[in-house]
Amino acid sequence: MTSTLACRARDDGFLTYFNGEFGVSLRYPPAWTGSEDRKDAIWYRYFVSPAQAPDHTPQAAVTLLVGPLPGTLDQYAQGYLAGNAAAVARDIERAGVKGREYEYASADGKTRYQLLLLSDPPRVYGLYAQGPAASWDAQRTTLASVTDSFALERPKLYPVTRDEAFGFALGVPASWRQTRRFASRDTLLLQYTSPALGMDRGREGVHASLTLTVEPAPGGDDLEAFYDATLKKLGEAFKVVAHDPWRGGGGWVDVMVVESAVSESRIKRFSAVRGGRGYSLILESREDVFPRVHRWADFIAATFSAPPGAPPPPAPTLTFSVTR
Repeated sequence: MTSTLACRARDDGFLTYFNGEFGVSLRYPPAWTGSEDRKDAIWYRYFVSPAQAPDHTPQAAVTLLVGPLPGTLDQYAQGYLAGNAAAVARDIERAGVKGREYEYASADGKTRYQLLLLSDPPRVYGLYAQGPAASWDAQRTTLASVTDSFALERPKLYPVTRDEAFGFALGVPASWRQTRRFASRDTLLLQYTSPALGMDRGREGVHASLTLTVEPAPGGDDLEAFYDATLKKLGEAFKVVAHDPWRGGGGWVDVMVVESAVSESRIKRFSAVRGGRGYSLILESREDVFPRVHRWADFIAATFSAPPGAPPPPAPTLTFSVTR
């Protein structure tokens, strides 16, 4: 199920952080450390660069934040701008959401700042970068890569793959890319590779692989027959630990555990049947990253459609896998 080749296909020097609770993502250098906190109804995720000699001060720090927006963005920004040097402000937009970006310095000129705020009532989404003025220009390229990558993950805006022959549509984040396609008369396999989500001990990126397979469903429109057949095909190594309705009872979503002598992975699998076709969407991740990435499978699964009247596709098996 997991394709190691595909999962190693794309390392570009940055890691991607994804948060399914708030629907945000961000790219950051792998040497940076991360932590999070909640204060006064605001959620924060901190990204900090390694400290440098001689004073062991980080050269840059970026804070991702989500919280309530009681007024305008300029009013909200005053909590950061007050007491500092005059700011340069400009309008921005991300995923159709309008915002403002501010660049400014501390009153003594020793610290530089960049503040990006997006207004999506009742919430504000923000990115707050800071660093010593002496090294700010040296960090500007890295900071620009981080701030430019800040995205609101909105499934309805994902680029859509449509296949008339197999009668389906699927939205996949722009940060993923297609790495494999195989089709026969009545079966299809599509595979996508995610950006790097973490680093393994060998300093190689840990990726997610998203595979859509289409095949005829046994038992016509019998969901249980399809579900049982696909579960049997997976084998005894795949243990179901949670089993719940999906899409109003028209399908199932499972959480599964796969253990081997050297590793453990987790799977989130969505199953449905329509028009003689069975659909399976499977997220497989390394056990340690599953809590951070499994909601991305929910986002992608929400975009999947097989329009009524479309010729029955064979069962899409959407495989979402994270490996070393």
